[in-house]
Order: sequence, then structure tokens, then C-alpha cells
Amino acid sequence: MQYAPTRHRTSLSAVAAVEPDRPPARSLLACLIAAALAGALLPAPANAQSNEQLQRENAQLRAEIARLRGVAAEPVEAAAAPAPAPAPVPPATAAVAAAGDAALLDAVIVKSAQIKQQPASISAVTGEELEKFHVNNFRDIVNRLGNVRTSWQNPNTASIFVRGVGWAAGAGVLEPSVGVSVDGVGHGINAISALSNYLDIESVQVVRGPSGTDGGRAANVGRVEITTRKPGFSPEARAAITLGERNTTIATAVVGGALVDETLAYRLSVNRETADGPFDNANDTHYSWRNTDRTNVRAQLLFTPNDRLEANLSVDVTPKGREICENCFWFNTRTPARYDWTNPATGQPGQVNYAEDVFGKLQRRWFAQNPDYTIDDYYRPRVNTLGEYPNTYKTAGVTANLAYRLSEAGTLTSITGWRDYDFSQGAGSHTGFEWLRAPRGTQTRFEQLSQELRLDTQLSDRLHLRTGGFYFHGRFPNYSQTERYGTDAGAYYANAAQYALLDPVDPALPEAVDAAGRLLLFNSTYGLVTQRRERYDNRSLAAYSDLRWEVTHDFNLNAGLRISRETRNSRAGSAILADGFAGELNPARVNNVAYNGFANDAAGNLAAGNSAAQLALADLVAQKYFGVAHYAGLDATQRQQVAAAKAIRAGRIGASYLDVAAPEYRETLFSGALGADYRINDALTVYGSYRYGEKPGIAQIVGATAQGGKSLPASAESTRAWELGVKSLLLDGTLSLAGTVFLQDIDDYLQNTFVHDELQTALNNDGKPAYVAALGNVPKVRTRGLELDVAYVGIPYTTLRFSGAYTDATYRRFPRAPNPAELGGANPGGPYYDASGKTLPGAPKVSGNLFADVSYPLGQVWALQANLNYNYQSSYYTDTLLSRYAKTDPLGTTDVSIGLGRQDGRFAISLVARNLFDQDTGVPLTWNSYKPGIPRWLGVTVQASLY
Repeated sequence: MQYAPTRHRTSLSAVAAVEPDRPPARSLLACLIAAALAGALLPAPANAQSNEQLQRENAQLRAEIARLRGVAAEPVEAAAAPAPAPAPVPPATAAVAAAGDAALLDAVIVKSAQIKQQPASISAVTGEELEKFHVNNFRDIVNRLGNVRTSWQNPNTASIFVRGVGWAAGAGVLEPSVGVSVDGVGHGINAISALSNYLDIESVQVVRGPSGTDGGRAANVGRVEITTRKPGFSPEARAAITLGERNTTIATAVVGGALVDETLAYRLSVNRETADGPFDNANDTHYSWRNTDRTNVRAQLLFTPNDRLEANLSVDVTPKGREICENCFWFNTRTPARYDWTNPATGQPGQVNYAEDVFGKLQRRWFAQNPDYTIDDYYRPRVNTLGEYPNTYKTAGVTANLAYRLSEAGTLTSITGWRDYDFSQGAGSHTGFEWLRAPRGTQTRFEQLSQELRLDTQLSDRLHLRTGGFYFHGRFPNYSQTERYGTDAGAYYANAAQYALLDPVDPALPEAVDAAGRLLLFNSTYGLVTQRRERYDNRSLAAYSDLRWEVTHDFNLNAGLRISRETRNSRAGSAILADGFAGELNPARVNNVAYNGFANDAAGNLAAGNSAAQLALADLVAQKYFGVAHYAGLDATQRQQVAAAKAIRAGRIGASYLDVAAPEYRETLFSGALGADYRINDALTVYGSYRYGEKPGIAQIVGATAQGGKSLPASAESTRAWELGVKSLLLDGTLSLAGTVFLQDIDDYLQNTFVHDELQTALNNDGKPAYVAALGNVPKVRTRGLELDVAYVGIPYTTLRFSGAYTDATYRRFPRAPNPAELGGANPGGPYYDASGKTLPGAPKVSGNLFADVSYPLGQVWALQANLNYNYQSSYYTDTLLSRYAKTDPLGTTDVSIGLGRQDGRFAISLVARNLFDQDTGVPLTWNSYKPGIPRWLGVTVQASLY
């Protein structure tokens, strides 16, 4: 079957405008969409069956729909069997059940016929369902899909994982294992997906397992596909406003219609959302934590000059917003006294050195001078920070979709997409002191360009082919980590021995020694700014082909292949941006970066080989801090103080190195798919599939050697996925059920990890191992389980939908996992442990989402509308290091909406409660911190439409 462009497209509101007396069947429409999408297996649109087969499928589906809603079926093609006569229903029931959007209904019928025999595991949620709870951000959207989870501390560190794999929190430059596409354009990084608010959603679906042989941007463990509503030729004008707790205001407006009848149509959608966060700052009331500040604008043009061509241009903009989001705060708890390892010298558990812990540091004399902030304030469960800045970010994109029907040769489709993304973190020290000064943290600039050209053609009545090419270019002109150190940095980052030298409490010491030491402590890092800057350039060029063969009326085979050429380049450098108050305390050099400070030993004695300029700098230090003309005139204690201050500064400068390029990554990768589906009868279809996918490795610079930056490449990741599934329609067509058992083996799993940094460990000299973040390969990962999608429409005026999964995702072999906090310190076993057999982070064993919709008619004009959504997940690790302290409790949250609306869709008002029972949705982060969740929220929404 060819997919010709349509000249007479209409939207939901457009149909209401054409047929104002036709009351919408919101319950029935949700029933049909849930039964068709949640209970079926969604394919790529091009994998169509023959015309005759589609006609038979469409006829059966139309007849079933007619039976469910109690009205006569629409006429069907001559090749289709006649629809059975509908059962009689009361007039009021028929009025509510029969109405709806004809265009969307037809789309559901056609899509259902296409997906019925697809060998894939897929879940879907409709835009109508999301709108009932004002869900427009990515995390809340995908959490309503089966076996899909998200986690991030801010959009820049967003992670999406399907079947328990794909989480790489903090790895903002890592290409996602779970892809996200919007109207056919894939996102190069998860941060874009996380930042955007999504307007006018038609549907969202997740295709689990490797994908790419059907086109688009390949994904190794799954792909989330978002489809938005397109312009129509009938006029549309609607708006909604939500007012709620915490000064929440959400305003949305949509206008659209024909600019030139049957030729040019437009659609403009605008959303503005502001809200205070649930946590106020005790130190500065100008900002609240987890506030919302987002604006989204989307404009579209649809051009259909003839029956062969359809062109859709879309532009969306999310201008700069300022939000203090989840990465900016947590509640601190006291570090446990013991590690989880045994000291061989004593036979006792390793003891935490509280002198090097925040508990000890904040009780140093330096911090005790402030009576308004004590150690008790640090552990109090509230936000109390100094000098915190919001995060700022923005994104914009342009998409051009063109479809041209080549007579009987098929349909040629072009999808062009461009996007950018900007992010700047504003975090400070998260306390009432200023050892870190905002703005600091990560700054990201990303741009992407993609082009796809594909052909869908019917080779014969039983063979359909999709083939095409795909190009992608993504680059990070800047990905940097900036650290700014404030007035308290020296006193905080000094180890216990260094602090004792520079802020001595011995009253027998001369005042001059005490004053000089405190000035050195203050100046050691005050005003120092360091930055690690990375640049990445990624290119993909792929060709793909997907063939579907209708062997018999009931049996189909599917095969696909994708070949891609992947190129990755990166550069990095790390150095001081600003010296601050004490450039004279810089080291002489770090690796291949010369800072021209003077060289000295641990006792502060000048090393041999200092130049005349360096010796003069040493004399300046003696004069500035001690009033002594020459460095040689300093006594042993004074020289030790200078050495201590320089060591504190060196620890903050870290592993400097000049800008250097990593060796280029270049490789040819493959993806493949084999599947079969068999329709046992009209109520039962079974399928099986095997899919293989490869994800490109990376080129990166991690840490440094004496010669400069150190390259640490990562290999390509490969996934093998097996699925067996069933789809059935039971209980006289009122119960739709789809189930899948799956097994996925992943070799060289790419994830964010940490590499022990011996140099930084030595510089800190505090008895704790230091790590540097890196992207690396885990040798073997396995995930297996069961996925279930159910829809039930047997209760009058009611739809029930459930998506759930049991997932066992484990590290099969991970012998060098970085130590979690409880295995840190001076662990005699070293900085790594064997995590083989442990469950992956972010992978609950049991997860599920239940949605219920009731639309009860109150006469011929009004309807009572009630909705409930319950989301459950069992416990899981929140820490990529798999700390036993960072494991959540099982959690279920309930959202409820209840309201009154006109059956013609012109007006509705509803009360919405999120997290109705005020469950604690917070999560432990590690052994001494806890991130609070979002408490219950109540709001009221008013919606109106002119048509």
C-alpha cells in the first residue's frame, strides 16, 4: 500500500467545528486508542501489508469499533467483509459513545491494521491522556510508558533507560542508547529531550530493543517516538489556563486553519509555564528550588499543492529559562562511622576520618566564627545556601518533512532537521559558606543537523520494501567544567594537617605566625578559576533496508539491515582561567602547562633549578605574607605554611594539560533484524524476533600524564535481543492484551564511570581515593523479563489501560567498578571492586502504570470526566556506583483529575491533583545525602474552544 499525502487533513477541533452538533465520545475515543495502541505492536509506518490485506484488516477493525460504540460501521471497500449489525444501546449511551474525531479514528484504524503483525514490543500513550493531567515534560511523559524510566539531576545529565539499560547519568556528551525522535528527527543527546516541553502531542510510543533498520537515527536498546498534531484546513482556536499551588500558572493557546483552501494550512502553539519550587532558600528568598520557568513556541506550515506532494515545515523555540533544578540541592545526613571493609592491621571495620569529612571541616575555627550557620544547619533538612544561581538553558529546532508519491513506484520521503542546545549551570557550594562560588559547573553548547531520504515501495502484492540513507552531524563547540573558588575554599579544601599549619590554635604561637597562616589559607584559592574544556565532533552516514513479506494471509516475515560509517573526534584541555588573589602560589608547572610559580619541596624549601624570575617570586611571597625581604629568611614553620598553601592550591588546579586531540574513532557498524508473526485466529497473533545493534564508541581525553592529556578510547557497544510475544483480543473484544518475554545481552556496555586518579589522590592527601569521570565499557550486561500491555473497555463509559514489566537487568561481568562511598577511604582492596551480578542503576524489578478514564454523560450537553493515573516502581539503585545506601524504597504515586465539560469540547473545567497522597518521592543519593521529592500539588484548569 502506498502512503499518499492527504489534502484534506483535519484535527480534533477541526472536526468539532465541521460537526458542532456531534458530541465527542471522549471515553470511546480513549478506549479505541488504548485498545489499538497499547494492545498492539507498533511498526514503522512503511511496513505496510498489501492493499487487499489492509482492506480486510480495516474492515474487521471498523466492524469491531462499530460494535463497541453501538453505531453503524462506515462503508468499507468491496473486498472487505460486511460489518455485523450493532447491538442496540440507549440513546444517551449512543450519543456519548458514537461521537469523536473521525480523522483520528480513521488514523487509529489504519495504524492498528499495520501494527497487528509487527514482530516488536511496543507501548504507547495518547496525547489526550497526557493532556488530562497537564503532562508536557519528557520525564512525566515516558514514565507512563511500559518499561521506560528516566533520571537526571538537570537536563544536561538526562538519562533514559529501557529494560533497565541506557542510564549514563552525568555523561552529557554520550550518545544515548535509547533514542528520542520528534516527527522523525532524532535527538543527538538526551539533554534536548529532557529540556523540551512538548505541545500538541498526538501520540508517544516506545519501540523496545535495537532499532534503525527501518530508518531514522539508530538506537541500541530502544527508541521513544513522539508524534505531534499537524495543521488542518478547518479553523481551530482553543486555549487553556491552569492555576495551582506554589504560584503555578500554565497558559496554552493553539490557533490554526487554512491560509489557502486545501493548499496551505498553519498551526501555532504557545505554552508558558511558571511556578515556585516547593523549597525556599532560608538564606536568600529571591529563589526557590525546583522552580519552573519555561516558554515553548511551535509554528507549523502544511503545503499540499496537489495529490502527490505534502510538505510540512515546523519551527519550535524554547527561549532561555532560569530554573534551580534538582542538581542544585540535597539534604545532608551524617556520614556513617565505618566503612564496609576490614582493616587487616586491627581486624576491625575501617573507620571514617571525621577530620576529613564535612562534619569535621565545618567545626574548624574558620567556619565556627559564623554563629548563624553551624554543623546543625548543614544537616537540617532544608535549603540554606549562599550565592546560588539558577541554571539557564535554551533550545530551538527546525524540521522539514516532505512526502512525494511517485505514481506506482512508491512514496519518497525527505526529513531534514536542525537543532541547537545551550546550558549553563549556576550551582554554588550548596551551603551558607562560599568554598565554591556561583556561577560554576557545566556549560554546554550543542548543534545537530540530520538528513534522511527514504523510499517506500510495493515490490509485489506480498512484498513491501523500505530503503534509504541517513546522515547526522552533531558537534559540541563547547563542553566545559568551570570551577570558581570563594572566600572559604582554602579552609574547606585544606586537609587536617594543612589546616593545622595555617590556622593554628596554639596560643603560644606569635600573632604574626597566626595572621600570616590565615592570610595564606584565604589567598590559597580565593578567586581561582579553573576550566576543563572539551570539544566533540560526531558524524554518521548510514544506509538501511527493511523488507516485509506476506508469505500467506496469516504468516509474515520481516528482515532488515543497516550499515553505518561512524566518525568521532574530540579535543580537550585543562588550565587556570584566573589566578585570583595569589598567582604567586601557583606551581611551577603541571604536566606540560607552565605556570611559572617557584618550585619547592613538601617542607617549603626551594628546589634546585628555579630561574631568577621564580626566585624573585619566592621573595615576593616572603614579603607579602611575612614581611621578610627574602625567602631565605623564612624559618622552617613559615616555609611549611607556604608549602601547605601551595599544596591546597595545587589540589584545586588538578591535572592541567594543554589542548590536545584524541586519536580519531572511525568504524563501520551494523544493525540487523529478523522477525516473524503468525495470526492464529482473529483474536490471537504471536510473533518472534531477533535484533542486533551496535552503538559507536568514543574518542576522549581523560586526565593527564606528564606529556599532557591522556587518551582513553571506548569500544563500540553491541546488543543482541530476542523477543517472543502475543497479542490477543478477548472477552468479546473488550479486553486487549499484549505480552512479550525478552532477553538482551550487551557486550562492551557504554556507561559513565570513574577512573582512579592517582595524581589527584596524592594532591588531596586526605586519605580518600579521587576519581575522574570517564566514559567506559562494561564487559557484559544482561537484561531479561516480561512486558505487558492491557486495555479494557467492557465497563460503560470507562477505559482502563495498564503497562507493566518485570525486568532483571544485571552486570554479568564488571570486575573493575569504582568503589561506592562505603568502600572508599584507605580500602586495602584498592579503588575498584567487582560489581558482577549486581543490578544496574535505575532498574526496578517491577514497574507499572495504570490509567483509568471515565466520561459519564449528564444529559445531552455536559459530561462528568474523571481520570486516575497510578505509577509504581519497586526499589532500585540511584547511584551509578551502586552504593547500598543509595537504594530507594518501593513507591507508588497517584494523580487524579475530575471535572465537568461540554460534550462538544467547547468548555471544560477540572481539578487536578498530582501525588494525591503526598508520597515521599525523594531518593537517597549516597551514604550521606538525600534528595527530597516533589510534594502533592493541586490545581484547576479551564479550557475553551471557539470551534
